[in-house]
Amino acid sequence: DRGCRMTRVATGILTAIWLIFWASVAQAATYPGLDQIVRSTAELVRSQFIDESRAASTADEILKRYAAGEYSHLETPEDVERELTRELRAISGDTHIGLVFDRASVARYRARENRPTSLVARRADEIARATSAEEARLDNYGIRAVEILPGGVGYLRLDGFDSHVDEAQPAIASAMNLLAGSDVVIVDLRRNGGGSSRALPLILGYFLGPDAVHFATRRERWTGLVEPLYTTPPANGARHYDKPLIILTSGTTYSLAEHFTYHLKSLRPTIIVGERTYGGGNGWDPVVLNDDFYLRLPRVGFSNARTGTIFVEGEGITPDIPVPSATAMGRGYVEALNVLLSQDAGSESRPEVEWALRVASARMTPQSGDEPGSERLAGQFGEYLFEPRPDGLYLSFRGLPFYKLERLSSGLYLDDRSIQQQLRFIAAGSSPATSLEVLRYGESSRTISRTEE
Repeated sequence: DRGCRMTRVATGILTAIWLIFWASVAQAATYPGLDQIVRSTAELVRSQFIDESRAASTADEILKRYAAGEYSHLETPEDVERELTRELRAISGDTHIGLVFDRASVARYRARENRPTSLVARRADEIARATSAEEARLDNYGIRAVEILPGGVGYLRLDGFDSHVDEAQPAIASAMNLLAGSDVVIVDLRRNGGGSSRALPLILGYFLGPDAVHFATRRERWTGLVEPLYTTPPANGARHYDKPLIILTSGTTYSLAEHFTYHLKSLRPTIIVGERTYGGGNGWDPVVLNDDFYLRLPRVGFSNARTGTIFVEGEGITPDIPVPSATAMGRGYVEALNVLLSQDAGSESRPEVEWALRVASARMTPQSGDEPGSERLAGQFGEYLFEPRPDGLYLSFRGLPFYKLERLSSGLYLDDRSIQQQLRFIAAGSSPATSLEVLRYGESSRTISRTEE
């Protein structure tokens, strides 16, 4: 018995030595600054993370996993960034939180913090801001496209909300002025991943008004701040608060783009078309940890002025008309035209809206090639000469070179050139077309009989 006990003791000692050896090897490979990073991150999350119900549990879990050696395999700063970001998001349920390895950004944030007391930091901050402002200008402050579509539908593609609000105002006002002739506005946020909350009051002001509108309340748990947020009535640019509004979304519409969508949907008639958004509602600030890392810390919460809440973190916003992102533009355009038809039954612009709706509806289900029996459409109709070919129907107008038409539906084609016209063939059964109805955008239709050869 005594021999067995001595053997077990010896085995235990050897096992302990073996574990200590491998622990020292693992520790030697661990990223040197990991202890400070983990502990600082946990403390910041515990004291400042906006979701108080998860702040302590998230901090405790990170420390628990660290103590258990679950992060000892992290050797490089990139490893630390990737693993701790994944862990923080999985534990907290927040999609904004994360660790970032970026020395240049750390230096920029420190210069911003030290600006009031350091001339060197002030100069560094001014240089960084000038560089950022120039990059924003080249990016046109996130404004990617502005257009008036047939039927009086305005289209604005906005890919971001830029922080340089003062510099961006002329560009934003110009975009809004280009939409002045529209009767309904489509805002395309399918590629918008958010941006700076400084831009939100101004851009919302073009769609909510005419006076300043209380649209949300901002809350900071770590400071106790509770602040009402109001739109900024724009000094320049056309306003659109009295027009029907349609917003296009995708699964990557995120953060401030979701706030823009949610607040407008809550405060005025708005139709959302597309995919459920990603779901990032909390606002984050960069908090420097050391020379290499900063923490993306969600410590700002928002609630809508009317609903008293915001979309669910991680769940996003469900569209009114759910369609794949790739088809959201076509579906949204059709919806916009239908809204106009329902509102202005006797409007002088109704023929233009109907013209546009035929095209938009047909393009939702594109027709490939030419229709069966297209030889019935061949021939001369006044100045119009039609020739069926294997890949579709071609038109020569007044002897000009042949041009391939877009098939909208059976017997209906589009000539989408400078003279916008739809061409509808009139035929009885399977007989050759006897006449051609020409519908030009903005004009009355006319009918042309087949020219006998």
